[in-house]
Amino acid sequence: MSAWLATLPQRFLGAEDRFSCRYRVSVGPVTRDVIVTSGGCRVEPPSGTPDAAIVTDAGTWGAIDSGTLSAIEAFSQRRLSVRGSIEKAVRFEPFFEREDGGGFRYHLAGIDVGDAKLSAVVAGDPGAEPLVLVHGLGATKASWLLAAPALARDYRVIAIDLPGFGSSSKPRGRYDAPWFAERIFPVLDHYEYESAHFAGNSMGGRIIMEMAMMRPDRVKAVACLCPAAAFSRRRALPLVRVAIPELAAVAARLPRARLRMVLRQLFADPNRLEPDWLDAVMDDFLRLWRRPAARIAFACAARSTYLDEPLGDGGFWTRLHDMKTPALYLYGEADPVISSRFAGRVERTLPNAEVLVWEDCGHVPQVEWPERTATAMLDFFARQARVTAAPMHRMGPPRPKQWAQ
Repeated sequence: MSAWLATLPQRFLGAEDRFSCRYRVSVGPVTRDVIVTSGGCRVEPPSGTPDAAIVTDAGTWGAIDSGTLSAIEAFSQRRLSVRGSIEKAVRFEPFFEREDGGGFRYHLAGIDVGDAKLSAVVAGDPGAEPLVLVHGLGATKASWLLAAPALARDYRVIAIDLPGFGSSSKPRGRYDAPWFAERIFPVLDHYEYESAHFAGNSMGGRIIMEMAMMRPDRVKAVACLCPAAAFSRRRALPLVRVAIPELAAVAARLPRARLRMVLRQLFADPNRLEPDWLDAVMDDFLRLWRRPAARIAFACAARSTYLDEPLGDGGFWTRLHDMKTPALYLYGEADPVISSRFAGRVERTLPNAEVLVWEDCGHVPQVEWPERTATAMLDFFARQARVTAAPMHRMGPPRPKQWAQ
């Protein structure tokens, strides 16, 4: 085991400028620090405080080393745990050359979209149809990692950090759905895709609906997981209207216990969460929260989402009625953020949409039920592909709505 770790410097492929991270890697009883910088890589006995810790057993490390398994797959199967930072842990594997044994393979990309540079995890066959994954408010691309291996079997998966979040740059802007959409379309241009499938959770769901309304020619189908929608009832509306996002620049303190409580409430059963995963998510969030630009972006996005106009000529629900893009909507009955009652409104607004309501699900289906969520998305996209390919005279009626567990 120590020999496997000792060979890492010889297989090091390089890191971006100014990158520096101390990884603490524990494989069975052996623990070593792997220091990765833009200047090289070295392995040494553990010392100090690591930026990220990766813990697994010898069998799992051997499978990762041989390329038959990826660390993300091992993580989703609970064969590998991460502490300190999921973002930095995800970077570890692509730093090193390894055999291709058929496991999930991915890389991290930086995508220029004008006034921002987006960070993305990219995986799957480069020749497959693209599927862009968009996270919710306060989250990052890491919220899609558990579902990504299953989705990448059929699609070229591009899981992005929205501008203002995660490792993407944090420009000044409106941070509303059209603003985000204008910065995601260039992702397609970057990879020379005319169109793509999109999936979004919470605020991400609202953004991809906006994209379908703005440019239906570039959006093949959307899967909206507990999507944020323009709210008709806003009890704190006066306070939010006068809120100044820049005030978030000085609101640096966020108690860890409070954050843990909020995150656990997002799930129907918090005990399904791996404790190390929750700790690593909190570490990443709090690390970003210390940056004024990240707090301002969060506040701007929260305010824009909350103040999204529901009705009227330019209102969200008025415009959504005319959306023709095939759409899947998935809601959780235990969601404390987006009520599953929105499912009924979606059915009335979009009679041809497919709607699922899961009784045992909270606000983040792709984390709480990654395999089930990936299966629902893949089935939906596959059906839409068959409908598109079928001659018009063979097209049947829309598939009936599903209210299922």
